[in-house]
Amino acid sequence: MKPVWQFIKTQKSYDLHSFVLGIFVALLPAAAGILLLGVSGWFITSAALAGLSGVFLNIFAPSAIIRALAIIRTAGRYGERMLTHDATFRFLGNLRNRLFSAVAENAVGRQRSGLILNRLTADIEALDTVYLRLVVPIVLCIVVATFLLLVWAGSSGLVLLAGLGFLAGWALLAWKSLSNSDRKTARRADAASDAMRLRAADLAAGRRDLAIYGGLDKAAEGITRASEQLRSVEDGLERRSIRLSAYSNLIGQAFLATMLFVCAWGVAEGTISLPYAVGLLLVVMALPEIVSMMLPGLANLPRTALAATRTMSATGAAKKGKQQIADPEKRPEENPGTGPVLTFKNVTFTYPGASRPVLDNLSFSIERGETLAIAGRSGCGKSTIAALAARLRDSDSGSIRINGTDISDYGEIDLRRAVSVLSQRPYLFNDTVAANLRIADPDAIDTQLWQALERAELADRIAESADGLKTVLGEGGLGLSGGEQRRLALARAFLTRPALFILDEMTEGLDEKTGSDVLSSFMEFRTDEAVLMIAHKKRELEVADRIVNLTDTTAN
Repeated sequence: MKPVWQFIKTQKSYDLHSFVLGIFVALLPAAAGILLLGVSGWFITSAALAGLSGVFLNIFAPSAIIRALAIIRTAGRYGERMLTHDATFRFLGNLRNRLFSAVAENAVGRQRSGLILNRLTADIEALDTVYLRLVVPIVLCIVVATFLLLVWAGSSGLVLLAGLGFLAGWALLAWKSLSNSDRKTARRADAASDAMRLRAADLAAGRRDLAIYGGLDKAAEGITRASEQLRSVEDGLERRSIRLSAYSNLIGQAFLATMLFVCAWGVAEGTISLPYAVGLLLVVMALPEIVSMMLPGLANLPRTALAATRTMSATGAAKKGKQQIADPEKRPEENPGTGPVLTFKNVTFTYPGASRPVLDNLSFSIERGETLAIAGRSGCGKSTIAALAARLRDSDSGSIRINGTDISDYGEIDLRRAVSVLSQRPYLFNDTVAANLRIADPDAIDTQLWQALERAELADRIAESADGLKTVLGEGGLGLSGGEQRRLALARAFLTRPALFILDEMTEGLDEKTGSDVLSSFMEFRTDEAVLMIAHKKRELEVADRIVNLTDTTAN
């Protein structure tokens, strides 16, 4: 429950005014509803007795009170919905941005994007019930219970004792639900949901190969099994919800029967008037409705607790300064243009959960116009260096400087102008060729786009299409071959003039001729930009001015 409590404190800190105001306004319809039943019961019974006995009864004041309570209840419900939902959605909008940033920084290359997106949206969806279905109803129940205890204490000791006992029963039910958060079931639900969604995505993406090799039925069976597992887990959660409702209704019915006996005894003994007793009974009848407001939140608590754990863990790591995105408005100091373009000094980096650092006190520098290749066996940290140099990750210790300025002093905009990355898996969006190119330079005109395509030796291929630059690519660059996709990414890089190019195994997966052509096109294009090349192929190492081999971290 600690992550849920931490989540509640985070929302309270985000906008204390809206947080408190929403709770206060939610009290109005609840209090008005209870008083409306109590006053109405008292008034109707008093009017009936007055009519039978011929005693005068002032009906105007009670009637005015009843109308006022009805108006407050109606207006309060509208105000409560508006304020509590507005407070929740504004906070979740801010949280969604922070969570997306944290996940994007901390999960680079370790999880499938579909899995990350699924969990991101599912966790936010689960957390929108915390304030609406837990905080507000629980506070409301506590305030109403406190008020009723004071009223019952003024009625009789027996009424107070009965009320105290059954309120304790509801409190025990809530406490057992809070303390018995079955995260194992929630994890099973998450696992089944992830499996179903990812298998469905794989089926859609690979349907052609599956059809050719006869694997469609098996893939569909996998989706069906995951769906059945999810349904089984959801049935368990539904049974939890039904049990909570049943226990709550049982307490409510037992309370009503007990209060009926107590009120009848009080009327017979003359310690409670009949109109007052009817009012008390109607108030007791209204209590289960108040309590039922928190039951959905308690029923979904396992899923909520798991979502809060992941969310608070991800955003907490970012808040502590781990892999923070630079302030976009932050600007580096002016550099005279002398000295190394990129400097690593005693840089150490350890992946979370690893027993030892992947980089330990690594130092090197790259001068202007120089190409430095990073070589070494698979898993030795080559791609980690690229991520650190692009500040997709932050080092544990040491310093990384670009043009003499610490990389953390760069704003996001200036950092992306100073560093450009070409990877082995460039992502192309389901959009036009022009839109994919203008990611690098939104202000580029068509002439500049064609020049970039020409340098990448892709202009003829795009010109073959009747739509030219307006040719729409499928998801991931569908419509272009693997080499053409790499050339389009290269053309995108040609629209920039950074101080540092980072080539992260740019020619990996290409045949010898295509890889050589892509690398040659790039080397002919660059002028005095420094190049950090993550490489292990001979053709890449041959164009380097120096090589740093991570097996001994010495420059050659």
